[in-house]
Amino acid sequence: MSKWQKIGLGISILWVFGLLIFLGVVHSTWKTVVDVLVAGNLDTLILWTVMLGPVVLLWSIGIITGEVTRGIRRRQSTLEQDGEG
Repeated sequence: MSKWQKIGLGISILWVFGLLIFLGVVHSTWKTVVDVLVAGNLDTLILWTVMLGPVVLLWSIGIITGEVTRGIRRRQSTLEQDGEG
């Protein structure tokens, strides 16, 4: 696992747990938060989306950016080896 992947994993874990802690403090009870997480209704879907949506979005952007950067570097090194750079 690369340095950036470890940083991303740490931020993702902090986001999910931080949001749960925030919700527990705002609602003054963990029972309310747990009930919403497992209720199986629209509120549950919204809460899981708010928790995991940003994580999925940012990981997707990071993976795409990494692959594009890797492809550009690969192409540049190929051109330099061929003497066209």
